[in-house]
Amino acid sequence: MKRENCEHYPCHFEGQDCTLCFCPFYPCYNRKLGRMLNGNGGKGVWDCSGCYLVHEEEVVREILERSMRGESLESIWKNVMEPLACRL
Repeated sequence: MKRENCEHYPCHFEGQDCTLCFCPFYPCYNRKLGRMLNGNGGKGVWDCSGCYLVHEEEVVREILERSMRGESLESIWKNVMEPLACRL
């Protein structure tokens, strides 16, 4: 799904799937997918602006299918996202 009329489109790349407008795994703290930045007051802020995985159509479909079957986000992360991150 593309929402080209969204004020934030494209937040990652042209043609991205916006079904998951935000990442359900944020913050994942996976160093292949993001990094820690210094925020206000010295607190760290997780930056995953370079991660595109939850905006890929096939990944979104897999996350939604597993979620609809009642699989936990923790399990989806382990079985879907971690293997993809390892390939990067």
